[in-house]
Parts: sequence; structure tokens; C-alpha cells
Amino acid sequence: MTRFASLRSLALVLGVALTLAACDASIEPDDANAPDLTDAEVTEATQIVADALAEDGGGLFASARDLTSSVTDEGLADGPRSVPGHRDGRARCRGGEYSLTYNAETGTHVVAYTCSVETDRVQKSYASRLSYQYRDADGGFIPRPAANWDTVDSVAFGGTREGSVLINRGEFSSESVFEQVGRWTLSDLTSEGPAILSGRQQRSGTHARTGPGGSGSRTFSVDLSGQGIEIRAGDDGMGYMAVGELAYVLTMEVERNGQTRTRTVEGTIELEANGRALFRIIGLRGVYRVSLGDGATVLNP
Repeated sequence: MTRFASLRSLALVLGVALTLAACDASIEPDDANAPDLTDAEVTEATQIVADALAEDGGGLFASARDLTSSVTDEGLADGPRSVPGHRDGRARCRGGEYSLTYNAETGTHVVAYTCSVETDRVQKSYASRLSYQYRDADGGFIPRPAANWDTVDSVAFGGTREGSVLINRGEFSSESVFEQVGRWTLSDLTSEGPAILSGRQQRSGTHARTGPGGSGSRTFSVDLSGQGIEIRAGDDGMGYMAVGELAYVLTMEVERNGQTRTRTVEGTIELEANGRALFRIIGLRGVYRVSLGDGATVLNP
């Protein structure tokens, strides 16, 4: 239904709730300029950014499918280079209300939809409003992209999403309430090489977690941006993937000794062709491997 990765959301070509247990290992400082974060705060930072990526979290890769879709009166339809969603995303939104309008003067299609899903592990719901401009190689608008997809050379995409995601993993649980805004451009669709994705997503809200070690919550804002990301065949031969590098900047409120402070975490995310990403924090050694489907994270040695 959606794509906003693969935030039907990366659902824009190409969305945190994650495995808390997998994140409990610490990342050692790399230099004297390492961010002033405790092990618990590193864990939470990783979770928040992973949620902003993951399909199950309503993040960028929920949007990836949206971004690479073509609009129809009945709903969003996959195009020849659609990012179809990640096979390990187990809680994809389906159903809900859907509407479509088209402005011939501006060439803008506007889609609005809602969706929700509940499983033993994941509960999520969100509302999305997406805009598309499909253009041919000469820059002309394409009012019926589904019927004329072979002439679509570029897509300008803008999307907003707001909702909540609750994930349970054994003794651990996490919940995010978020608002998300993204603007992306998909180009070179008529070329023989890979299509190219560039743009930016901003996500803000609150993130809470509970587990054997206690509970806590954070107010956060995370900015993802990328240029020259390639949309190409995935390693498993089952569709297209977004491959390239994203930069991120995360700010979150941290309470210590009765005082609330703001922490800033920056780094890179390397999108791989296997449905995974490598997550790095500037100033710290160690790399997390993140599932773009369900947002689970594992610290690589």
C-alpha cells in the first residue's frame, strides 16, 4: 500500500523501535573528541536513528516504497524500479483510507492515506500526505504515471507522516510517537544505469523504552540526508534496493543528576544491497548493523 529505503514509505525510494538487547554493548571512544554519552545513551541514540530508517518503524524505508510508486485512483502501484519493502519487515501497514487529487497546472499529484497494523510484536498507526511530480526527459509533466511509466525520467517527492510505533521484544519494549517530513528527488529513471535518489528527511518526537534495567524516555529530533544514492537490483535478486551513504544529525534531551541537557550525535549510515545498513557515530569506534526492515541492531566487533 505504501512507501514514503522502502519512510509504503525509502516507502520514498529507497523509518525507532529496535532490539534493545542487541544494543547493550558499548562503543569505545575513538578520540578525545568523542561525544559525551553514557552506554545507555549510545543505545538510545542507535535505536532512535534506526527507527527513523526502518520500515516497521514507519521511517525512511517505509517511505522508500511510497517514493518509488506510481499513483492511481485506487492506490499506490509499484513501478518498474520500485523498492518493494524489505523481506524482514514483518509489520507492513495495509488498508486504511486513501485519496488522490491532481493539479494539472503544477503537475502535482497529492495522495493522503492512513494505515495501522497490530501483531504480537508490533503495533503501529500513522497518517501520510504525499505529493508527486512526474516528469519526462524533456521536463514535461506526466498526469498518468502508471499508464506511462516508461516515459517517467524523474520524480519530485514530498511527504509528511505522523503516528506511533510500539515494539515488544521479550523483556524489552520501546515506543515512538513522531512527526516526519521528507523531500526527495528520484532521477535517471529512463537511463540504462541505476536511478539516483537525493534528498532529506526530518523526524522528531518522543521515544520511551522499558526493560530489566529500568525505563526512560527522550525527546528527539533526527535529520537524515543523502545525495547520489543508487536504486539498483538487490543482492537477493528479488527487487531494487537503495545503496549509498546517508548522513545523520540527532539531538536528544538527556537528564543527568536532576538536570536536563541536550546531546548531539552525528555520523553516517551506509546502505547496503542486502537490506541492511552500517551505522556509525562520529568519535566512537564500532559499527552497528541495522535491519532496514524491522530495525533490529547488532554491534559488529
